[in-house]
Amino acid sequence: MKSVNHLICIFVLSLVFACGGGSDSEPEIPIEPPPPPLTRSFKMGFTPWVFDATLAAFDTTYTRLSTHGDIIKHHLEGGIPWQEALDSTDYHDNVEAEINDRLTRTAVGMDIFLAIDAINSGRDSLTDNWSENTGEARSGDWVDRSWGSPEVITAYTNFAIDMINRFQPTHFEYGTEASELLLNDPVGFAEFVIFANAVYTSLSALYPDLKLMTSVSLKTPGNAEMQLIEAGFSPLMAFTDVLGISVYPYAFFEHADKGDPANLPSNWLTQASNIAGSKPMAISETGWIAEDLEISDFQYSETSDSTKQYLYLLELLEDSQVENMEFVIWWTVTDFDELWNGLLAQDPTAKIWKDIGLYDENQQPRDALNLWDEWLGYDYQSD
Repeated sequence: MKSVNHLICIFVLSLVFACGGGSDSEPEIPIEPPPPPLTRSFKMGFTPWVFDATLAAFDTTYTRLSTHGDIIKHHLEGGIPWQEALDSTDYHDNVEAEINDRLTRTAVGMDIFLAIDAINSGRDSLTDNWSENTGEARSGDWVDRSWGSPEVITAYTNFAIDMINRFQPTHFEYGTEASELLLNDPVGFAEFVIFANAVYTSLSALYPDLKLMTSVSLKTPGNAEMQLIEAGFSPLMAFTDVLGISVYPYAFFEHADKGDPANLPSNWLTQASNIAGSKPMAISETGWIAEDLEISDFQYSETSDSTKQYLYLLELLEDSQVENMEFVIWWTVTDFDELWNGLLAQDPTAKIWKDIGLYDENQQPRDALNLWDEWLGYDYQSD
């Protein structure tokens, strides 16, 4: 927006020219230079979570990711090919197929944030096996192994090295939402710190320029869970270059009328700096529902709409700029009603995120997409 002074200058100049100009002795009227281009401190992107289990949905999703982002989060969360990674033998063909599909579809020139879960989806145990299918139960000797087992550390590190070499990420997360493990199993978390020490030491030696990450799942500021996280997460920060932030306040905060971002606590995001200290931070995943959400299985009900989604995104981006985040990942670009009604069989947990897309289930852009693209158009300038 042009300043008032700038508009006055233009008005005065127009009068001068209309009157044929002044004498040579008249001073020139200075014209205010245009404002500098707006900048952002963070990269912006999504995960390639699809809205339907079809090739067309994959094609559309990856096109949107390259159109509306400059970073992509590849999150391998279905397990580790434990025995193959330990023995350095070939993975199952299905493992290779998913890896190669992700690599082939990722647009050239996009930064990659790679996350490989060592913690299971329940955030209370070692992650599953990945072979013919993701999420396979660990079997044989792997049933009783945990993060401190030398075999687990070696297998995970081997797999991570292979994936880092293939994906060439700028950031690598090995401890997704490790704060949940701290809450669910403090003894297991202590063992995970041993695992983190070994993995971090190996990977940082091999890839000194790669930023290694763990992440926290934010709760209501000051509540009992956040107090435990702030008190207990610090041992893991010794093996963390950038602290990732997973935050979905409409679902996992406790304040009234959570579906309205106007009710967010003032320190809803800045509380993460209590954990990160002087280390940088990044939004490893977030989103906001653009429709009312009711999940009877969880006795959960909140009202929201596309305007509230827009307002959350605005606050997220402005606060991320203030906090100098390294990137912002909005979890899914499109509502996945079709996937939820089909392959996901209306899973109640998945419903939490079903309507957070910047495109709705009818493939129409929401208002928040315009805001997102406006910020994407700002010049990216890192420190």
